[in-house]
Amino acid sequence: MKQSKLLWFLIIISLIGTIIIFPYLPKQIPTHWGINGEIDDYSSKYIAFFLGSLPALSYLLMYFIPKLDPKKENYKKHEKAYSIIAISFSIALIFIHWIILLASINIITNVGFFVKLIIGLLFIIMGNYMTQLRFNFFVGIRLPWTLSNENVWKKTHRIAGIGYTLIGILLIITSFIKSSISFMSFFVSLILLAIVTMIYSYIQYQKEIKSK
Repeated sequence: MKQSKLLWFLIIISLIGTIIIFPYLPKQIPTHWGINGEIDDYSSKYIAFFLGSLPALSYLLMYFIPKLDPKKENYKKHEKAYSIIAISFSIALIFIHWIILLASINIITNVGFFVKLIIGLLFIIMGNYMTQLRFNFFVGIRLPWTLSNENVWKKTHRIAGIGYTLIGILLIITSFIKSSISFMSFFVSLILLAIVTMIYSYIQYQKEIKSK
């Protein structure tokens, strides 16, 4: 995976902005919201620097993972999809970081709305590109059956990709609802997708065995 100059530029700008805004932050900043959108946890404002560093740490982790994977050659086949997923995830972390900072100084009040939009978009991107991921041991739907058969891997990721996209769309649509229903439907959908994916993967694996 090639390094993204644009992403590093955004990360550096974000960190500089964090340094500038830091003196204006309260001693305790909100770091967690319940499913009802209410703040239920605070941390020292110094955590802002850690949150600001997460996009870089996440991207570096995704950059070095292919070098450790026994299936490293497959990363060359899905380099574009893998890069887009890695970059999108880091950009999402940058946005969430700034949502927290702006909420800390009361510029943003409806945090849940923005977070759900970002996560929804991230799921849509992941859903569209995870179908291109080739067989590997670190990224994707890693189940006993997908890791045992490459055809099962491909079929499972095709189904999971559709599921991720639909969940992302659902989250964006429900983000306009100011209640816990949005997050509840999101979590329930994730659980259902996990169950469906596992069952589907197992069935496809059994078919592969019988076809031999």
